[in-house]
Amino acid sequence: MFKKIVSLVFTCSFLFSCQQAAEEVTKRDTANTEAISAAEVSIMPKKSLSAKVEPEQISFTATIKYMNLEGGFFGLVSKEGKHWLPLNLEKEFQKDGAVIKVTGKAITGMMTIQQWGTPFSITDIELITAANKAPENKNLQ
Repeated sequence: MFKKIVSLVFTCSFLFSCQQAAEEVTKRDTANTEAISAAEVSIMPKKSLSAKVEPEQISFTATIKYMNLEGGFFGLVSKEGKHWLPLNLEKEFQKDGAVIKVTGKAITGMMTIQQWGTPFSITDIELITAANKAPENKNLQ
């Protein structure tokens, strides 16, 4: 019985000392964190996390292309070969092969699941040549 009491006292004192050591480490780390001065912190320039709409509108002629990637989407390929991803292409213009004249604003700093072309917000659109073939995805009609 005496051995059980001694071992119980020894175990309790051991656990108590472990707890005190852990509390001291926590207090020391907190004090070190609070002691860091502003000069020791590197200051990064603030970046905006939101997409930016370019202030100037641009106009160009483009061919509408249906891309069978990431679930399918319509893209614009300008005569210069630049890829544009229209964010608000009206349903009546969603025809693969149609040629349009479009005006709008490029949106920078925005990622899309398509990862194709520069996102583009259309403000004006005019059909120049109707589509000469049906879209590849029959579920679009």
